[in-house]
Amino acid sequence: MANKITVARLVGHTFGDASIHKNKKYFIYTNSNEELQRIVFKKVNELFGNITFNIGTSISKTPRYQYSNKVGKFLVENGAPVGSKVLQPTNVPNWILNGSEEIEATFLAAIFDDEGYFRNSEKCRQIVFKSAKELSLKKQLEKYLLQIIKMLQDLQIETSGIKKDQIKKRKDGKEIISLRFWITGKNNFSNFKEKIPILHPEKKLKLLNMAPTG
Repeated sequence: MANKITVARLVGHTFGDASIHKNKKYFIYTNSNEELQRIVFKKVNELFGNITFNIGTSISKTPRYQYSNKVGKFLVENGAPVGSKVLQPTNVPNWILNGSEEIEATFLAAIFDDEGYFRNSEKCRQIVFKSAKELSLKKQLEKYLLQIIKMLQDLQIETSGIKKDQIKKRKDGKEIISLRFWITGKNNFSNFKEKIPILHPEKKLKLLNMAPTG
């Protein structure tokens, strides 16, 4: 089971800030948080031992760890998407969507570590999750977000409905739509804190303040 939990986290990251190279199948994690990079490195080594990797930066100068295609191919076999997630439908793998609460929670932790917005101010306390795809894939995007919501509900965390965030036109002319939902309320924050093992240091601290013990 321990290995399945590790795989669930790495697959989760491929739905967030990680990607699988379309042709060469490298596993690439692009994230500015050193702690998350360290954790992903550790998880990869738990599964594969001393694996080949390179450290570089993205176009926006964000740290970018590229691991051997041995990692990428393995994650694809376990349901990771390949290539640009914006231009294709994405679905949570069935073994995660219908898995144990621990597997669901670990997958959710990875995508919220990468893609979640934790807002904690006097005027606004909420956890926001949003995702984007080419406009023609709006229904597929809604289906994906409903899968995320289903897993949150499995953990007794209620959400808003899905709302349109914005539509943007890229330089290549493609229209990209982003959709979002959010989580509010002390009970939901407490359940999120207790059940989903967030590891991003700043987000973890915000969540602790949003759902204080006692």
